[in-house]
This record gives sequence, structure tokens and C-alpha cells, in this order.
Amino acid sequence: MNQMNELTNVISSIIEECKAANAHFQVWWALRSVALPDYYDTMNEYRYVDFFHAANAGHYKQFNIALSKIFDRDERAAGIRKLKHILIENNYQELAEYVDRELSPLTNTVKKIKNIRNQTIAHNQADLTREQVYENNEITPNQIRNVVLKTVAVVNKVSEDLAINNLIFDNDRLEKATMVMLKTLEKGRT
Repeated sequence: MNQMNELTNVISSIIEECKAANAHFQVWWALRSVALPDYYDTMNEYRYVDFFHAANAGHYKQFNIALSKIFDRDERAAGIRKLKHILIENNYQELAEYVDRELSPLTNTVKKIKNIRNQTIAHNQADLTREQVYENNEITPNQIRNVVLKTVAVVNKVSEDLAINNLIFDNDRLEKATMVMLKTLEKGRT
């Protein structure tokens, strides 16, 4: 595979994971934050409660997995590290430096996200309870949102500069859609 094809494949994989991270974070955030306390009773309605328990846990796991894939440090993985390497190989040094400059400040938060993924999502660390994992890796939803939004912005810029038109939506449409669904369910309860 030539280097330009490899670059296109890597950026396409990152775009796919950014879309997943963004979408799943927004739905999780809407269910766990925006909807509460106003839609608590709706989400606990016996006809829906199991769905909301599964959706909450599933979306949480999915955005963590997607972010972990994006920031996978293995050179074989189609992540940010590989992207920077291939950008340099294809004479996009300034773009690689931009990626590094913009995403480097997120390193500590990404490390915490990956620790949580490694210790409670992809694996269950036997010597730590889930509560201990979260305690050890103090991270707020706003920090996670910042990682998602900053990564989406950087990947969109790289895509635009490489004339790749597969951009990641950068609005809150899934959060809004989740809230519309809850409002509709609320009406059905009353």
C-alpha cells in the first residue's frame, strides 16, 4: 500500500471513531445529565427502564472505546500517533505539528480515559473495585467532552487540509434528538 493510501485509510478510521465518540458521548450526556431530574420518572417508567439502563451503559462504553482507539499508542493502530507519523512521511510536517500542538494538552485526560477503559470496560481489574478505578482516575464529563470536541476539531481540520470531505459533525444534534425522544415518551406517560 502506498503512503498516501495509508494516510487516507488512517484518517478515515480516525474519522469513524471520532463520529462514534461524539455520538455516543452526546447520547450518554443527555441521559445522565441534561435529562435529569426532569425526565427521571420517564426513564424509570417500567416500560422503558430496561432500555435506559442498557442505553446508558452501552453509550458510556462505546465512547470510551472509540476514544481509546483514536489515542491508541501502538504504531500498528490507525490512531493519532500513526496519523502524525504518516503525515510527516508524506511531507505534511506542519499538519503533524498542528495535531501534536493541539492534542498534546489532552494527554493527561486521555490517559485517565484509557485507564478507565483498561480497568473497567475492556477488562475488569481484579484488585480494584469499579469505584476505586473511578476514584483513582478523577475525570469529569466536561473534561471528556473537551477531549471529544477538540479531537473532532483537529481531525476535521486535517481532513479539510487533505481534501477529504468526510467530516465529523461538530454540533449537539444527538443530544437534542435524545431530549426530543424523552419529551415524546413523557407525553406518552401522562
